[in-house]
Amino acid sequence: MNKPVRFNYSLRGTSRPQILLIGNGLEYDSGQVSWNELVDHLTVSDCVPLTKDEKKTVPFPLLYETIVLHKPIPSVLGIEDIKEIEQRLRTEMINLKNDSNSLLDCLPELGVDHVMTTNYSYCLEKAFFPDKDFRKPSTRTGARFNLLPLNEKGKQTNEKYRLHSGYLASNRDKTTVALWHIHGESHASSGIVIGHDRYGRLLKRIIDCCSNINYRDISKENSLHTFKSWPELFLFGDVYVIGFGYAQCEFDLWWLLRRKQRERNGDGKVYFYDKVIDMEKDGHAVAEKRLRDKLLMAHGVQIIDCGSDSGTGYDEFYRKAFEDVKDRVKVARSGR
Repeated sequence: MNKPVRFNYSLRGTSRPQILLIGNGLEYDSGQVSWNELVDHLTVSDCVPLTKDEKKTVPFPLLYETIVLHKPIPSVLGIEDIKEIEQRLRTEMINLKNDSNSLLDCLPELGVDHVMTTNYSYCLEKAFFPDKDFRKPSTRTGARFNLLPLNEKGKQTNEKYRLHSGYLASNRDKTTVALWHIHGESHASSGIVIGHDRYGRLLKRIIDCCSNINYRDISKENSLHTFKSWPELFLFGDVYVIGFGYAQCEFDLWWLLRRKQRERNGDGKVYFYDKVIDMEKDGHAVAEKRLRDKLLMAHGVQIIDCGSDSGTGYDEFYRKAFEDVKDRVKVARSGR
């Protein structure tokens, strides 16, 4: 299905795309499994054994490739090996929670143009479509847009990795908002980006998308640019990151941060909302946070704590972050 939609924005001044990027932190109130639980569920009993400390040091995409293989490890995976891995992933994805919660229910109030999520579930869709079940193919088809052109037979081009397609929804103020599953969605498991192999394939496609941007048109004063993929939107928009840890293993998104920082025709900013934690409580967590913050700042990201302290609860912090996003979006749109 090819919805008649194009994301046309001026790439100068106050008309930048306003983008919210969310992660698993906003799904915990829906009872969603944590990453550690997901790892445990996907691990086969006779995989190469790793200690807890070793697991902490291995980037998750590489860890995934390690825990899903039975010993003895073959030098070449057979068709049956791959089918078994895919079936285990498919089963785990289908069992994810798909319920909204009081935090996700706030998202339609923010008035952003796009919501991007690394989450695989349909908790996000439930917040915008409370009466619809996105586990059903007919529901997904009815809401889906695809910015790829029709093929020579006049049919919509399908894509495994969701760079050009998502779901059209409405904010509370009736403005259109696009919902993007940038690492895939649970009921299309062949496009789930979770292992090292698929992260690499996705990054290749992201690089291709960004290489095809028409800079001649973009560089014109007060020009409008027709966006055709979420990586393009990320490069030129204002991005507000909430409930997403920006782990070092997310190398596709780190690549985009650097590319955005180098982009000569874009002037969007990235805001990372991060609650203050107890600096005496967990030495490992503190060290990880300090390193991540340094890396983010080196990539031009502004870190916002919303006046929180170690006693601030996460729900309270997220609600303060939402209010800050809402205010910034209004300012960004004031000249549109």
